[in-house]
Amino acid sequence: MDRLISTFILAQTDSQEQADAAIQDIVKDVGTNPGKLLSLVQGLGEYLTSDEAFVRSKATSLLSTTLATLDQSKINANSVTVLVEFYCDRLTDQACVPELLKGLLALSKFDKFTGADCVKAVKAILALVNVQTYQQTARHYVFLFFESVINRFSQSLRSISSDFVFGFIQCLDGEKDPRNLLLAFTLIKKIIQEFDIAQHVEDLFEVTFCYFPITFRPPPDDPYGITSDHLKIGLRDCLSATPYFAKFALPLLLEKLSSSSGSAKKDSMETIAACAPVYGSSALTPYAEELWSGLQNEIFHATGDELEQVALNTLQVITTELSMGVSLGGSNDPVEKFLHPIITDCMTQLQKPELKLAKPSGKILKACAMASDPACTSITLATIPSLLTQYTSSEQSTRKKALLDVLLDFLDASRVLYGSVDKPTEHDTDFVTPLLTFKDRFFELFTNAIMSSNEYSALRLAGVKGLQGMILLRGFLSESEISYAIQYFVRIVLEDPDVELQETALNSLASLALSMPVVVRSMALPAFFKTLPISQNDMEVDTVIQRRSPEYILNAITKIGLEPTLFADIVPQILEKVELISKDLRSSSVGYPISLLTTILVLLRSKAEKGHSDLPQYLDQLVPRLFGMCVFPTVTADDADHIMKNSEILDIVAGIARIIMTHVDTGAQNEFAKAIFNIFVVGNLSVLPPMTGYIQQVPFTPLQADARTSQQNASVLFATVIDGCRQQTTLPIDNFQQFTGSLVDVAVRTPNTIQRTALSKSVATVLNKFNKGNVLQGFISQTLVPELQSRIRQDQTSFEEREAALIMYIWITKAMVLSTNAIGYDMTGELMTIFSVPRLGKVAANGFNLVIGEQQDVLTKETFAVIRLLYKQRFFNYCIPVLVKGFENSSDEVRHNFLIALSHVLRNIPKQVLLTELPPLLSMLVHSLTFPDPELKTSTIETFQIITNDAPALMAEHLSTLTPMLIGLANANDPTNTLKVRMAALKCLGAQPKSLPFTALRPYKARVLKDLEKSLDDRKRVVRREAVECRSQWFALTGTL
Repeated sequence: MDRLISTFILAQTDSQEQADAAIQDIVKDVGTNPGKLLSLVQGLGEYLTSDEAFVRSKATSLLSTTLATLDQSKINANSVTVLVEFYCDRLTDQACVPELLKGLLALSKFDKFTGADCVKAVKAILALVNVQTYQQTARHYVFLFFESVINRFSQSLRSISSDFVFGFIQCLDGEKDPRNLLLAFTLIKKIIQEFDIAQHVEDLFEVTFCYFPITFRPPPDDPYGITSDHLKIGLRDCLSATPYFAKFALPLLLEKLSSSSGSAKKDSMETIAACAPVYGSSALTPYAEELWSGLQNEIFHATGDELEQVALNTLQVITTELSMGVSLGGSNDPVEKFLHPIITDCMTQLQKPELKLAKPSGKILKACAMASDPACTSITLATIPSLLTQYTSSEQSTRKKALLDVLLDFLDASRVLYGSVDKPTEHDTDFVTPLLTFKDRFFELFTNAIMSSNEYSALRLAGVKGLQGMILLRGFLSESEISYAIQYFVRIVLEDPDVELQETALNSLASLALSMPVVVRSMALPAFFKTLPISQNDMEVDTVIQRRSPEYILNAITKIGLEPTLFADIVPQILEKVELISKDLRSSSVGYPISLLTTILVLLRSKAEKGHSDLPQYLDQLVPRLFGMCVFPTVTADDADHIMKNSEILDIVAGIARIIMTHVDTGAQNEFAKAIFNIFVVGNLSVLPPMTGYIQQVPFTPLQADARTSQQNASVLFATVIDGCRQQTTLPIDNFQQFTGSLVDVAVRTPNTIQRTALSKSVATVLNKFNKGNVLQGFISQTLVPELQSRIRQDQTSFEEREAALIMYIWITKAMVLSTNAIGYDMTGELMTIFSVPRLGKVAANGFNLVIGEQQDVLTKETFAVIRLLYKQRFFNYCIPVLVKGFENSSDEVRHNFLIALSHVLRNIPKQVLLTELPPLLSMLVHSLTFPDPELKTSTIETFQIITNDAPALMAEHLSTLTPMLIGLANANDPTNTLKVRMAALKCLGAQPKSLPFTALRPYKARVLKDLEKSLDDRKRVVRREAVECRSQWFALTGTL
């Protein structure tokens, strides 16, 4: 022990590691044998009594550090008491005080530290330590010690309550460090709550309020993260902790409210709002007139929206608190006295409602009215009759609109105070809004405003908002009145020519649909669906122009149909429309049925995002019926044209099925998968809902290469179901190898690209999700992959079949790469060897976009694919060296494919990986801009733009090469510079002045501005617009050398 003590004491400042090691050994030694603590104290004796302050301080530091890190459960109560006495006695040694405080803090957390120890330590600190003469660390120890003992021994400290409060005030007086203040503010609040401060209220207030308002600005890169708001909130909590502060605080806060500083005003108002509920009505009443005077200036003459809102909030809080003082009734009530001048001032301004002070007057009345029932009743009865009389006598639309805005404020206030139909109120439901007295007049005013024929649309908009406000106010309108009001909205949506009014009415319906779906379903949906066409004749131009377009109506249905009750009514009606239309509409007229089905798809997406729980029911109610509508037209004898055979419609139906599939549990998926395999594999259509007018006359074989084209196209529905299955779902497949092999064979042989893609997705999904425990590993590596490679390499086979085999190969590669299966990397290497094969090389290169890119409809996290962490980084690290080597060793025609593959990889990897690994690849990227392939150029330019934005220093090194090339790529005279290429080049050029320094760009400024003139005359408007933006960035480029 003595050796370790000596090592620590004698360790120099630059030997901190040696000192730390000694402490660790001492702690370990004392921890295993608590008796060694006495040996430690004895061993430190000569150092603790040394004549050198530094030695005494370091010895005390060793003991305190040991106590702070020691397992305190092994130290008995007697030892703790002895240590406390030892530490307290030594507090006269100023050189050791910081370390002594550290030790007392450690002891205060010991279980054996008693209330008596606490009182003794507190008395010693208050008597012997002049806190503000020490450094921040020592002062912080004091506040931490106080926090510890208040939390644990507040009962014991109450025996010295007055002395403790007074002593704490002395310790805090003069404190400036934000770390200490933040802790001190917390302690002040606890002291107020736990101790009797009656004898020291003014002193405690003064030592607290002296920091108001907080003007602290944290230094740059502040490691402590303390902000001005932290301190402001802490101080505000102190000032609002006790009503004893009221008589001192309110005059000073009102004085600060007249400050010229916006920050001080804001802080004062927020503090008044926090203090008002604590100080109470009796404390606020004497200052009511001054409070209104100070606050009205911040509202009537607001310097910003934020200050105005804070003032309104404060006004509301004060009104609420004064309402609690109602006891005598009449004009003597505090709230009545407070509101009287407010109402008078506001009504004076509202005599001319079109002027600028009328609007803030409405806000003031609203803030006060929503404060309490007495306030709302008083303000309503004092103002509404006059406002209604004004409205009736006024002929100016602008004046009427301004008055309606005030009435809207009253509706908003009542909705907050008395409750809304869509939000429960916190107030007593026995209270009813005083606006009920004026309900009929309100309804008349708002409906008349809607029906007004003048050109001032703002008045009509106010009418719509007013009706909506009345509907939403709890218990205000009867059911019949609500229905009548909603009819106005429906009529506007369907008939009114004003676009803004239509949108407002539709938004009102959408809002009401969430709170009262039954009424909207009965009033709005029938009217909307009635206007939708159901036949070819209805779609004729002469008929359509007499009403809204189907797309407009369906957009309206989409906005209001999200709520489960409404959606359940919308789905069957849309399906009925689709069935009726499909029997009468020409197959070329697919726009309308596409819009109908897209409505369901968009609603389902929104419902999925919002986590609606009703989605699973549509796996049985919606998906089978849609599948039947798509399948039955393909099994008729004549195979005539039919709308539901359209590939775009099939994709929409697939999207609908995918969303629903991903939101049902494994059990439901198991049952549905059986039904789907029965339909698409067995060809049994009896499991589908029967469809009137359609009888199966030919077999349904969508997974065969010789099937009808319409049936082959329907394979996208099968692929969607497979893709939506969870990994735990049991597919009704006896032999996965045989099933997968058959799909691969059909996909390679079929001439139908839709079927080929669908089956490729299905195979990839099966191999990705259902290769549990690598049960299919041998089949993939030894059978499937070699067979596909053989077909790709067979020169005597048609190009189409070799391409089909390659596409399947790419999809399987993606499935393996996502799960970081080793086979995927082997397949990727093989894929790169195909770059040299004529025609197929470019297909293989573009396949890298599929392999590493994220798909929207298949093999995603949402569809439960096996996607390993960092799979993109692993793929990047594997293939980049091979791509670089292949590029260097290839001829120019093959190099092109390596560059295409590289561009796809770079486009799809995380940005941080790209920027880290990019420098060695820049020469390849620059070279790729010389090839005529527009897609390659576009992709490469987009990569350079990322570099410009996120790694400007790297971009600056290549400006001499890249800037002239980008100028050339923006030129429309080169036929290989397509619209996308020119746009990308201009965007990249325009990004340079935003990111790169003036000194780097200065040599190119004149040339860029001159050559951009050509782009300003580009034949495409979007290019010209981008050129203008680019040129403005370069024009604004200035600086000094």
